[in-house]
Amino acid sequence: MARTKIMTAALIALVALPLGAADIPSYIPTISVSGTAEVSMQPDTASFDITASFVENTTEEARARTSQMINSAVEILTSEFEVIEDDLSSTYISCYPEYQWKDDERVLVGQRASQTLSVKLHDLDIIGDVYQRLMSLDGISLSDVSLDKADKSYEYREARMNAVQDAYNKASAYAEAAGVKIGSVLSISDGSSYAAPLYRSANLMLASAEAATADSIPTEFYTGDITVSANVSIVYAIAE
Repeated sequence: MARTKIMTAALIALVALPLGAADIPSYIPTISVSGTAEVSMQPDTASFDITASFVENTTEEARARTSQMINSAVEILTSEFEVIEDDLSSTYISCYPEYQWKDDERVLVGQRASQTLSVKLHDLDIIGDVYQRLMSLDGISLSDVSLDKADKSYEYREARMNAVQDAYNKASAYAEAAGVKIGSVLSISDGSSYAAPLYRSANLMLASAEAATADSIPTEFYTGDITVSANVSIVYAIAE
């Protein structure tokens, strides 16, 4: 008798499972959209690279000359423009043999040493003066200037909120055209949020002056807005 009761209970459980599963909807009508947004802002920092590279007879001679040139640039930045050491960093150092092809033969001409110094400026008004002063050093090259903002948290938040609103506007338009209503949000997927850097050519503009000499013409640097972008994907349920 006990065995019969156990088998009966198991049968009831097996029968009940499909009935419970039938209460779960197998399909939910949805609207899937994506939203994008950009927010502009004024930059407050500028970054660029200083590179010195020389070929000498020995590695030590090349290294010493390269270091001397970089040290001269650092002296100008720290003493004349009050750039702090935290805003200076060596990003690349190398030494290797330098060869040239002569009469179909590779010939060793010396040892090349290279060093790159990354510089960050927090005063955008001095960029032109800094470049003009560093250009007086023969043997270095200056990269393009990258503009940025140190704290972009507010702009990122605005961009993400605007991206969500953009997605909702799209979903509303689709729902209206289809004759349905938007329901609850089923999922939100954050896409890439990034800051688009703004680069300015190292060939900075020279202010024109008919009677001025080359040394007296200031180097003008023109900044512009930078932007942060946000992308989002949202799935809305279609309300019954």
